[in-house]
Amino acid sequence: MIKKFSQYNENFQDTPEEYIKTALMKIKNKIDGFFEKEPERDPNEVISMSQAIEQGKKKSKKDKNMSLSDMGLSIESSELSKYSALYDNVTFKFSDPEFWYNLYITIPLNYIEMDKESDFSDTDIEECSIKFKKYNYENNIIGQLGPRKVKIEDIDETFLVDLKIELDEDFPSEEEEFEIET
Repeated sequence: MIKKFSQYNENFQDTPEEYIKTALMKIKNKIDGFFEKEPERDPNEVISMSQAIEQGKKKSKKDKNMSLSDMGLSIESSELSKYSALYDNVTFKFSDPEFWYNLYITIPLNYIEMDKESDFSDTDIEECSIKFKKYNYENNIIGQLGPRKVKIEDIDETFLVDLKIELDEDFPSEEEEFEIET
């Protein structure tokens, strides 16, 4: 009689928390990558014509889609938190000259229901919840979007640019002053 590996070792799968941590780390690395700088080069450095053409192609592709950096955002920090009893999250802090923003991406710990007969991996986690907050530099909240459920595969730079635009349109940067005419 042939026995399956799972009959010898029933604990061959990781815990649900590990799968969620892996999914959040992938999201964190992806968003951190949006802010990687191109290496600075010496202005006196001589490059070949093929290198110049290749760099020109990369620049023209970037110009078609607005990036977070083009909007004046810089990433201040990104942290993975596993200390909540209900969910794990990754938090990003962005800033521009006028405001700072917090982006929270969470996955509930009860998302995964383990079945001993099924193979489950971090790629099976398809949804997360996001919350995006806007603050002034006096730490007063200006506005918030979410929480919203989104597909993890939809989180890309275009999605985040659209999210920031929506937040800025819903909560404009200009402080409106009320004047009473007498």
